[in-house]
Amino acid sequence: MAGILEGIKVLDLSWGISGPMAGMLLADNGASVTKIEPPGGDPFRSLSGYRVWNRGKRSAILDLKDKAQKEQFLALAAQADVVIESFSPGTTKKLGIDYATLSKGNPRLVYCSITGYGSDGPHADRPAYDALVAARTGQQWESRGTVGGTIGRLSPPRA
Repeated sequence: MAGILEGIKVLDLSWGISGPMAGMLLADNGASVTKIEPPGGDPFRSLSGYRVWNRGKRSAILDLKDKAQKEQFLALAAQADVVIESFSPGTTKKLGIDYATLSKGNPRLVYCSITGYGSDGPHADRPAYDALVAARTGQQWESRGTVGGTIGRLSPPRA
């Protein structure tokens, strides 16, 4: 698809919702996005929005724990403009595909690391699936259909 991002090469290592949607928007605007999946495929393939969030992307299966296949990924990353990943904090460093490593071979690389609570700090290792974050922040309680909650208030509060 032609667009403002035509000629931009993106490697999408993300899973879940936010990463695939970011890649989808880049593809919608003309970027060439390649979704890199592990052997066995994306574990979130059964989500109802999966096909939409991954539209316009090419797909490649690479085992980043396999030395030869990791070298293939590093060669792709050396030519890419953007890498999107949503691994748990520390995983990319263990795999040898973190920003520090990839930027040595490609100093102009834009590296998008998507985490629920940041890469460090007291909650960095917490799972950040949408429903868990909504429950933790109170959105699950507020969106249960009660009139007068902070989300979706039907009328202004009485004085």
